[in-house]
Amino acid sequence: MDNYIDAKSLLTELYQADAGNCFDDHTLGKMLDWPILGIADAKDPWFTRFKEELIGDFYWTPQEALELVDDKAQARSVISWYMPISKVAREANAKEKKIAARPWAYIRTFGEKLNTRLRHGMEDRLRDMGFAALAPAVVPECIEQDRLMGLSSYWSERHTAMVAGLGTFGISGGLITEQGVATRLGSVVTDAFIQPTVRPYGDDPFAWCLRTARGKCGTCILRCPASSIGETVQERDKKACQSYLDGISIRGQELYGWEGTYGCGLCQTAVPCEHRNPTA
Repeated sequence: MDNYIDAKSLLTELYQADAGNCFDDHTLGKMLDWPILGIADAKDPWFTRFKEELIGDFYWTPQEALELVDDKAQARSVISWYMPISKVAREANAKEKKIAARPWAYIRTFGEKLNTRLRHGMEDRLRDMGFAALAPAVVPECIEQDRLMGLSSYWSERHTAMVAGLGTFGISGGLITEQGVATRLGSVVTDAFIQPTVRPYGDDPFAWCLRTARGKCGTCILRCPASSIGETVQERDKKACQSYLDGISIRGQELYGWEGTYGCGLCQTAVPCEHRNPTA
């Protein structure tokens, strides 16, 4: 069970083989750019902190998640990745003030379906190799909870990616990666051992946000049509954000022409961290 696992190659092959990475208007190109991968140690202390201090006791550790499919497996690694949202979608969304541009909304619905296919594909590849594997974010048990922190879930792709060395949080709650905050995130827990990624920011979960790192910026505050982003991370109003998105969902079919999840993403576009680490 200690055979070398080239998780990057597995994910790249799945990405390349998926014919659904395109808009309904094929002249716009790909929805999501090449995936960038990081690995977290399943026993990293951050996962316990999320459960015991920062999120809530309902939150899954990697071990608790993996036990959903194999109660004898010992979680060893968490494979995490992000895929940058295409330039055409980012540029279209940057012009908007109230709701997501059509290409952005298209990615929120159909790009996330692609992302989920990658999650299940990675599960299947690892299981075929004899390992236990689970993508926690897309199992039916990962239902939302309305606790003291507002709308939450049993597993967070953003928090997992932070532990895996892929990025740090901004005051909007988004994860700022080396290629910016405009991304889609995925992860799979496994009992396979894969060498963890060294976090370039150490244990500072806000190192790449200009507002928290240098006391500058705050562009995302002005971009938010729901006024849900405060001056600090602690002032973020998740319920206001969700309420605004719920209002868009009611009109989504009329606005965009399909049934799905449309998002907003205004805080992820026309901001200094849109497609880069602004502190680099």
